[in-house]
Amino acid sequence: MNVHCFITFYFLATLVRSEVKPEINCIVYNDEYMICNWTTTGKPYRNYSLNYSYGKIKKECKNYSTESGYNSGCRIENVTDMYFKEFFTLLIDANTSTEIKNKFKVHNLVKPNPPFNLVVTNTSNNQLKLTWNVTMQRHCLQFDIKYKSNKQTNWMIASIQDKLFFDVPSVDPKKLYTFYVRSKKNIYCGTTDLWSEWSLPAYWGQNDSATRLSWNDKGNSRRLQAQLQ
Repeated sequence: MNVHCFITFYFLATLVRSEVKPEINCIVYNDEYMICNWTTTGKPYRNYSLNYSYGKIKKECKNYSTESGYNSGCRIENVTDMYFKEFFTLLIDANTSTEIKNKFKVHNLVKPNPPFNLVVTNTSNNQLKLTWNVTMQRHCLQFDIKYKSNKQTNWMIASIQDKLFFDVPSVDPKKLYTFYVRSKKNIYCGTTDLWSEWSLPAYWGQNDSATRLSWNDKGNSRRLQAQLQ
C-alpha cells in the first residue's frame, strides 16, 4: 500500500468512526428524577438537543449536562407522570439535521436508593430479626439480603418481596455477623435488572475481644451482654 492510499484509507476510517451515532441511555433514580445520557466513542463532537414526549405531552430538555462544551445528558423531573406510558426521545443536531429516535418504558428504568437504617435485634435464642427502611413504596420492591459470619467465606443470600424485615435462624452468638440489603422494582411495578447499591452494613455478634455488640448502618452500637445471657 503506497502512502497516498494509506492516507486515504486512514481518512475514511476516521470519518466513519466519527460518524457513529450516539446511543441514549436513561435511568430513573428512586422515582425522583431521570438522567438520560448519550454517548459516543471518545469526546462528543456534536451538540445535540433532546426533545421528549409521553402521552400528549411534548417537551424539550431544560437541564443539560455537558462534556467538553457539548451537551451530553439531560436531567428530567416529575418522572412518575410518565410511568406506564411510551416515552419517546429525539436527539437533534441542528447543524446537520441529524435526528436519533428512541423509545422507552420509564417504569422499567428505575434504580432505587439503597435500603437504610439496618437494625439487628435478638428475638429468641439463636434467632435474629433484621429490619430496614426504604424511601420508595415497599409493595413495589423486592430485596436481596446477604450475610455471613466472620468464620464463613461465602455469603448467604436470601430474597424476599414486600417486607422490610428478615428473620435469621440459627446464629452463633460467639461469631460476628455482617448484613447487607439491596432492592429493585418487583415484577408488579416494572421489569428491570437495575438493583440499588448494597446498603451500608449492619453487624451483630461477638467480636475478638469477647464483647457482644450490635451495630446499625449509621455506626451506632450498643452492648448486648445482658440481653444475650
